[in-house]
Amino acid sequence: MVGYVQLTIEAQQSLDRSEVAYVVDAQKIVKDHIRDEYDVHVVDLTTEYTEKEDRRTTYELMARKVLDDAGTRDNPVALALYGHPMVFVSPSRMVAERARERGLDVEIKPGISAIDCVYADIEFDPARNGVHMFEATDLLLREWELNPDVPVMLWQIGAVETIRHTTGDSDPQRFERFKRYLRQFYPDDHTIQLLQTATYPIAESQRVEIPLAELETIASTIDAGAHILYIPPVRDRPIQNRELLDQVRSKEHIETITR
Repeated sequence: MVGYVQLTIEAQQSLDRSEVAYVVDAQKIVKDHIRDEYDVHVVDLTTEYTEKEDRRTTYELMARKVLDDAGTRDNPVALALYGHPMVFVSPSRMVAERARERGLDVEIKPGISAIDCVYADIEFDPARNGVHMFEATDLLLREWELNPDVPVMLWQIGAVETIRHTTGDSDPQRFERFKRYLRQFYPDDHTIQLLQTATYPIAESQRVEIPLAELETIASTIDAGAHILYIPPVRDRPIQNRELLDQVRSKEHIETITR
């Protein structure tokens, strides 16, 4: 999300109603904006991250803090996160599930996800050829099969092979296993794209194109959570069902499937 400029009206209304806003966003400008524009006490949850700590432990702590506080107040408590609260964000899901167990009401408001921004950055239409979407480490663990006719978006490529938080730089060899896995489905000369959507209003989105054979070179530019690896399809899949194609275009056919 590009700072606070992509806050929806629904999100603004939620902040207006809240007594406390717990914020998970690394950008100081976001936290300052909420403090300046809303009559709400801001608690920065990003301070809970600890180097080499299991991220799940950190998310559990964040969720517990929000829930414990919400259970003592008459006015709403907000959990404000980067992007969409249900897209690759664990603390919000934990809060939603456990709040109901405690008898607390929860309202989830949609936000603009990084994937929405990436679609705009590269002018990508998921309705054209579909899209595969996986978290990078989960792809390796579950060994999902990729269809080279379908575009692929891989999240958290910079955090591949660990569930622990770190600000350390990646070694190129970190991506060797990942490259071997992708080689099962794509040729070495297939061009892949490392995408980073703009995170500040004055920043520009980044796109780095490299052949699959040179995947490990992304180590010099990647960080833990801000990049998506986009793999374009090797080819456009041709129409397989020619009979249905004729029916899709037919006035007579539409009369058989509608009233």
